[in-house]
Amino acid sequence: MFDHFDRNDLERRAREDARLNIYEPDAYVLATLGPEPAFDPVGNLRHANVGSRLQDPRIEEGEADIRRVEENLARHPNAHFLFVFLLLLLFVESAGAIYVMRAIGVESPERIVFGTALATCIFFTAWLLSRARNRLVSVAALLSLGLLMGALTLVRVGENAGDGGSRTVDWAMGIIMTAVTVGPALLAEHVLRLLSPVQPLVRRRLQLSRRLTAARFQKRNATWFVNRVADRRQRWQRTAERMRAAYDIAHRTARVELGDSPFPANGSTTLVRLNDSPQPEDNQ
Repeated sequence: MFDHFDRNDLERRAREDARLNIYEPDAYVLATLGPEPAFDPVGNLRHANVGSRLQDPRIEEGEADIRRVEENLARHPNAHFLFVFLLLLLFVESAGAIYVMRAIGVESPERIVFGTALATCIFFTAWLLSRARNRLVSVAALLSLGLLMGALTLVRVGENAGDGGSRTVDWAMGIIMTAVTVGPALLAEHVLRLLSPVQPLVRRRLQLSRRLTAARFQKRNATWFVNRVADRRQRWQRTAERMRAAYDIAHRTARVELGDSPFPANGSTTLVRLNDSPQPEDNQ
């Protein structure tokens, strides 16, 4: 926008100004290029809004809050490791529940669906145990888990009853297999208790990270805006200097052609600036 100008029009204007004994390159630059671009947060409301984002206190506050949250997280087990371990336990529990469905006689692929549902039910009971603050809820969750363990034990005993072993061995094997099936859920209950104080901190850090990212994005946009204004101002200044230089050359050439000196000294014809006001004569 500011990199090019009409040289022919500039030279014509400079020659006309020389003929009229006027020297006003700045007025021509202003009329052609417009005012010089500048970042003005005082006189321009939009620039003031941009300036407020350049010095956004939310960034420093957000970084300080994230550091405090991370310091609190350092006092607890790693949340990512606990979550991955919990998923592994869910997978093992699902495999055991699918085996129970096969012992009951459920055919595939229904046993996969029902086995996964059973594993989810066991994990939900363990989750209730980990979050129980009311004694009644805790007792109800323990009873539900006990019923599940009893039912699984009976299924295991019934599965091994036809193998020719003693009844005691059947019950022992049933209890062992039940422990293998329900054990991951019990371990998951402990993992969930470890995750309980960590989850609010993780959510808080995620929330702060989102706010900090938004504030940094606005600051980058504000910085880009200010840099763009600075670039436009630099291009304006370069073009204005070229225009003034071309105006001077054309103006001096025209004065020579008119028989005047291109550099008038004191006592000769004086060039007139349009913005100069006449000086009153001294009364003596």
